[in-house]
Amino acid sequence: MTKGNLVGLLLSGAAMTTVTPAVAQVAAGGTPDAAVPTQPPSAQTDAAPADQLTLGDIVVTAQKREQSLQRVPISINAFDSAAIEALSAETIGDLDTFTPGLTINDSSVTQPNYAIRGVQTDDFGIGTEPSVGIFIDGVYSGRSGASLIFFNDIARVEVLKGPQGTLFGRNTSAGAISIITNQPVAEPMMRGTVQYGNYDKVRLDVTGNSPITDNLFLRINGVVNRRSGYLRDALTGERREREDNTSGRAALRWEPTSAIYLTLAYDHDDTAKDGPTAVGISRNALSLSPFGPFSNDVIDNKETRLLNDVTFTANARMGAVTLTSISSFKHFETHNREDEDGTADPTRYLDTENIERNSSIYQEFRAGYASDFVTGIVGASYFHERGRQTSAVTLLSDSVDRLIGGLYSALAATGVSGLFGQQYREDMNNRAANESYALFGDATFRLTDQLSLIGGIRYTHDDKRFTWLNGGFDGGGLETTGANGAVYNAILGGPVLPPGTFFSAADFLRAITGGPQGLIFDVGALEGVRFTRRERFNDVSPRFVVQYQYDPNLLLFASATRGYKAGGFNSVQINSFFSPENVWNYEGGMKSELFGRRVRLNASGYYFTYKNRQSISLEDTGGQLPQYITRSGDSRAYGVDLEARVLVARDLTLSAVASAIDSQWKTRLERGIDISGQTTGEPRFRSVVSAHYDHRMGSGGSVFGDTSWSYTSRVPLNDANRDSNAAIAPFVDFSQLRKLYSARSNVNARVGWRLPGDNFTISVFGENILDDQRPRTLNTISADIFNTPYVRLDRPAFYGVELGFRF
Repeated sequence: MTKGNLVGLLLSGAAMTTVTPAVAQVAAGGTPDAAVPTQPPSAQTDAAPADQLTLGDIVVTAQKREQSLQRVPISINAFDSAAIEALSAETIGDLDTFTPGLTINDSSVTQPNYAIRGVQTDDFGIGTEPSVGIFIDGVYSGRSGASLIFFNDIARVEVLKGPQGTLFGRNTSAGAISIITNQPVAEPMMRGTVQYGNYDKVRLDVTGNSPITDNLFLRINGVVNRRSGYLRDALTGERREREDNTSGRAALRWEPTSAIYLTLAYDHDDTAKDGPTAVGISRNALSLSPFGPFSNDVIDNKETRLLNDVTFTANARMGAVTLTSISSFKHFETHNREDEDGTADPTRYLDTENIERNSSIYQEFRAGYASDFVTGIVGASYFHERGRQTSAVTLLSDSVDRLIGGLYSALAATGVSGLFGQQYREDMNNRAANESYALFGDATFRLTDQLSLIGGIRYTHDDKRFTWLNGGFDGGGLETTGANGAVYNAILGGPVLPPGTFFSAADFLRAITGGPQGLIFDVGALEGVRFTRRERFNDVSPRFVVQYQYDPNLLLFASATRGYKAGGFNSVQINSFFSPENVWNYEGGMKSELFGRRVRLNASGYYFTYKNRQSISLEDTGGQLPQYITRSGDSRAYGVDLEARVLVARDLTLSAVASAIDSQWKTRLERGIDISGQTTGEPRFRSVVSAHYDHRMGSGGSVFGDTSWSYTSRVPLNDANRDSNAAIAPFVDFSQLRKLYSARSNVNARVGWRLPGDNFTISVFGENILDDQRPRTLNTISADIFNTPYVRLDRPAFYGVELGFRF
């Protein structure tokens, strides 16, 4: 599914959202029961008359308590279930088009990266932590390999911009994405959708809810998704970018009393798809154009994930105090093998594999309290992780021959057979053992009916151990194919090997490279040595907020918040280390509703300074292949976020969101180039304009329609980017890559009919209907050794029909 599935309203939730009693009290200008977490859905009720012509409240838990979005002094984009359904959003990656300031590269589902306000972690190694925290029902998803999963029966998604260290913890220095699922309820229900689209897209989503007893409820959801590839290999005719996903969720909820509810949930995901496709753009590929013919010869091209997650949540309300416990165990295994040369030339063959196995335990306890004067929470959390990762690089003996100057070709000329077409592989094996403890507290003090002060603080202790092991190379068939020493000596022109002894072609390679180390990972004396490093970090992250409720429809706020991300280790560089990252963010804004709550205007401006901001750099580390290394630098940014929604008529809602940012490095050295004072590469402007129409035709059911247009300004370049481009200019036609950095826009649309009784719907939709397919990323990992840079493409136009049912 392309980024931006089609529907407009969507920026903060299209339909009237269910409002709980706590939120209804806030909307009326009162004090919320802020200590109480989201109520059991079975207890939720609508707070406003169904025919009231106002914009609906959006319920969020961004401050660990249930509040109206308009009463939270944080820049948030929230999507309720109606908006998610209207968008047909399958993962978080389908929401970033509608969230200016949020960028998600989901070309690899097991190695996505997230950026908020231009800050991201673009290294997926287990020695590195994310800058954007992903939370599912309050549980931290520490690894990118488990964070981009299919939406299963989602109630709400909240995108919180700016550091969220005090309330959400470590590794939220750029922001946090909180996903809240629907909970079991007392009423029996079944609903689902069936979708069919081009490229043989078939998706089935079914949810069932049933009471087992008066206070025990079960909810089950399943998603099956299949799609053939939208790219075709010009030489083999094989489709690329195929999808095959099966996921499900089961939740059991027990409410022994009105003040206690317990939920046990199990999530499962089984993903099997093609690895990301490399489209060659060099003179060694089939075409210089990213949209011309291409071919990949990657062996066993696949991307898989098997994920299992069990979560137990307990809540107990005792007067003004609410106690909450969240316990989770998560295990996942991922495997991603992808082409890195974008050609079908065996003499330039290169692929990489990421193989990961990870288990984690998360535990959080917190207590909430609410009174007329103060509302707050205190708590503690513990995160324990064990991970294993193998970074594998595979060449063919044909491409090895190119690297060693044709010595295998010379050996073949002497009559030695079976030298070519053999796989040559090097592995860097890592283990991570991480523990994190935290204590936190946050309180809102209501000084007057209008003025409130918020103060929060979190103490975090991280203990990280990381192990590297590189064991040379596996020559595959080269280990058994070879000749006697005299043949090798004749080729080399000198006495290198004992003349009368048989040596394999792999041993020959070891002899000319000077030892057991391979061509890719050159670790010298540490070859074959298990090396472990341990580091500990401590951090205190506070937040300070002043908020002024000028009247029931206007909130003014100013805040200063600190974020923190743990330091770590480069997974491919033994004994490497980079320092923790921290940020101070200063922000002020307003949230307002006008004309009887038919118009919503929200705005905020911010300035942040980063110290030791972590970002990858492709650098020479001594081997034949450059490696992605995490480097630190200091940066700063100014920006604004804007949101407007207008209820034009009962049937029509117009929405617009926009963000502008100026982000620069204060100090940064990348690939030996000083880019201090230059852009970090974040586009300066993003916007989305959309419209939602829903008209009831009496006994004829209702018709609905959505349309949206998104725009992102061009990608600015710094000297390091320009230097990298200059290095590949001799074998790339940059006139073919104009769309790579230029401004881009996207148009989406959907129309549908809701049958009488509202039990069935039918709709047709189109995503990226102008078919503005663009290169998403430019990769130069194989450019130095094989002159084979490549691009990965955004998804093309997608259209289809969807049938929905609800009972």
